[in-house]
Amino acid sequence: MLERLYFLVRYYLYWIIYFIISKEVFVLYHFNKFHALATWTQVKIFWVGLRLDASFAAYLSILPFTLLAFSINPKIQKSIFSFVKYFTYLCIIICTLIVTIDLELYRAWGFRIDATPLMYLSSPDEMMASAGASPIGLLIFIWVVISIISILAFHFLFQKVRFEKLPWLNFPIVLFFAAVLIIPIRGGLQLAPINQSAVYFSNKLFANHAAINPLWNFADSWFNKTADKGNPYQYLPTKEAELEVSKTLHNSSPTTEYVIDTTITKPNVLIITWESLTAKVFDKTGGIKGVLPELGKIANEGILFRNCFASGDRSDKGLIAILSAFPAQPTASVMTMPKKTAHLPILSQDFKKQGYRTAWYYGGEPEFANIKSYMLAGEFDQLITKENFDPKDMNSKWGAHDHVVFNRLLNDLNGQKEPFFVNYFTLSSHEPFEVPMETVFKGDDMKDKFINAHHYTDRSLGKFIAEAKKQDWWKNTIVIIVADHGHPLPKDDKKIDNFHIPMVWTGGALKVKGKVVDSVCSQNDLVATLLAQLRMRNPAYQWSKNIFQQNYQPSAYYVFNDGFGWVAPKGNFAFDNQGKNLIETTGKVDSNLVKQGKAYLQLSFQAFLNL
Repeated sequence: MLERLYFLVRYYLYWIIYFIISKEVFVLYHFNKFHALATWTQVKIFWVGLRLDASFAAYLSILPFTLLAFSINPKIQKSIFSFVKYFTYLCIIICTLIVTIDLELYRAWGFRIDATPLMYLSSPDEMMASAGASPIGLLIFIWVVISIISILAFHFLFQKVRFEKLPWLNFPIVLFFAAVLIIPIRGGLQLAPINQSAVYFSNKLFANHAAINPLWNFADSWFNKTADKGNPYQYLPTKEAELEVSKTLHNSSPTTEYVIDTTITKPNVLIITWESLTAKVFDKTGGIKGVLPELGKIANEGILFRNCFASGDRSDKGLIAILSAFPAQPTASVMTMPKKTAHLPILSQDFKKQGYRTAWYYGGEPEFANIKSYMLAGEFDQLITKENFDPKDMNSKWGAHDHVVFNRLLNDLNGQKEPFFVNYFTLSSHEPFEVPMETVFKGDDMKDKFINAHHYTDRSLGKFIAEAKKQDWWKNTIVIIVADHGHPLPKDDKKIDNFHIPMVWTGGALKVKGKVVDSVCSQNDLVATLLAQLRMRNPAYQWSKNIFQQNYQPSAYYVFNDGFGWVAPKGNFAFDNQGKNLIETTGKVDSNLVKQGKAYLQLSFQAFLNL
């Protein structure tokens, strides 16, 4: 038994060491980039990268571990070990080929290998043209040498393996060790499975890229089809689609209503992204009365956008819409693809260029949905996340309670150098809706828990705003409160209601008080509207409109699972892309309105593919 267990441990460690050496080859191949990093950052590339190395090593070990559980019978021991040996040799050759190709691809493309090169297999001429400038001879040499050394190392380490005969009673024990591999495959016992964000740790993009295991990245891209370039939503000729979208995104008016005090040169900006803040729990947007009294007071003192709509149905899509003004996708999420998010504009970079101090706050795990990689690509000066809080201040599932993070945020802002740009993403109103507060809305079903959780976040927000008003920085600050997405709760009715969200602006820098904006708008429009107020227009946010411009075209686009919705003043609809039919309509929905929504879907998805 001990000999088998010893073999399993050595086999698993063999692959981890293989990946560490592969990483050393990668940084040597790109030595100029590696040498430019601080020494501690160089070390962390290997240390932090172990999580993905361990994950893919576990994938490669599943089959050998499982087969060796059946090697209790001496008659099949030799055959099984022979299979494991040649299986490992084949894996070495294939893995080393991918590792070697990755060396040159990264130099040419600036990202670790994914399934993109597979698209060239159907176009060999284009593939050869792309490889024309590569040092083919050197790469073949590296592939052959690493493969031979790795095979010889395996042969040397495992050539004398002999297993004693064991009773069948021990079969479940050995099989159990194969099952244990699920833990490193997931990256641990945490809530979110491991992804690229788990090894993102630096504001230096090369350091993050170097920490990624190329085999893990390639397999993830292949199985999740993140390199797919086909647009399934070709509803209109491209020119016609562009014409339709240009009508809705017309953003060139020089006339803008300024709601922020223009005498403040660089006002501070705080965006509070409220988890699942649906209009259905806010009385000022037609929802339940009494759930969000503090938000109601804040809206009365500031600006309420009463007809705002979320871009998507998940947090990863909402954060992208709020910070990068990029529309959500019905069958994918750009947040989960670091290669793509690295090409998105993001507010933190715009403010950083203007001399702002930037920070992002979240009481949960930033690795969830690859959020961490997106925020690091956004060059935030500081990320405050779950690891910065005491376990006693957390709920059972996600992380630190909202009031705890609000307290930390208030304390940090009091010592923060101005001007600052900060985004805080709350979490207590996410299921299981556990909050450290007495039950206000009685009931044990999910609806009542959902409402209570929002009431708790509202109370925490109210206390934060009350204290913030006492601080010196408040008079120079604009605070924007907006949902990451809506929610089917407390009542799942129409699609449009599930995406309807409040947006509220407040702060001492606001010169307009008690204003209600009834125009239809989107999360995506936050970016252009805010930047126009600060005279920081950036044409890179092509999907965002300035709500306060003179010729603003009110409209909003949202997506659900392989479907989309379009909201306009005269009517709105939801469309099922699979059935190719309207599944919900309100008001006057004609063929022109449907064409407008289809055009937006077609071009926004193409923009996603082109990132």
